[in-house]
Amino acid sequence: MIPKPPHDLVQAVQAELATPGRYHLVDQTHAVRRSWLQVALQFLFDRYAEFVHALASHLKVGPNGVSLLGDAVVVMCVVVLGVVGARLLIGLQVDRTRASRAIAIGPPRSAHAIARAAADAAASGDFARAIRLLFTASVTLLDLRGVLHDDPSATVNDLRRALRARNARAEAPFVEIARMFSAAAYAEEHLDASAWEAARTAYDRLSSVATAA
Repeated sequence: MIPKPPHDLVQAVQAELATPGRYHLVDQTHAVRRSWLQVALQFLFDRYAEFVHALASHLKVGPNGVSLLGDAVVVMCVVVLGVVGARLLIGLQVDRTRASRAIAIGPPRSAHAIARAAADAAASGDFARAIRLLFTASVTLLDLRGVLHDDPSATVNDLRRALRARNARAEAPFVEIARMFSAAAYAEEHLDASAWEAARTAYDRLSSVATAA
């Protein structure tokens, strides 16, 4: 039997603890912050426990039967989630494969549309720009018809030599358009309506004979 402490000692301890600001008694129990994964797992565990409890209360089976049935449900859920996840991964892989095999298609080209823009520029009095556009339409026309390859690095002389080898009849009208194009683009010569008419006539001749050999 533990003897009681002396009365004066008890009063001394009580007086000491009652002194304001002397001691700070802090509750050492802190709320533990849980991650979202822990919260989700705890939620699933709670629902599973409720499910098992509901089975035990409604079905006349023993504890072992309830446990086995609950485990079967868990296994079935895992299988379903695995199938869904596998389908999602397969679909993602298929999309990636299609994207890797996709070929970028450039904007459609139309020699007629470019020639139309050249005619509009000539109608506004900008004959130099009109002839530059008409030369672009000529190269596009020959490329689309398989006579030339529209290579941005090719010079006018390169295009002329290739055209001579593929379609000699198209060389003369192309050279006429190219000559006026060089005057407009490089020599910056003043071009008037007569130069435009000559270039447009040459383009019409080129259109009639521009076919692959």
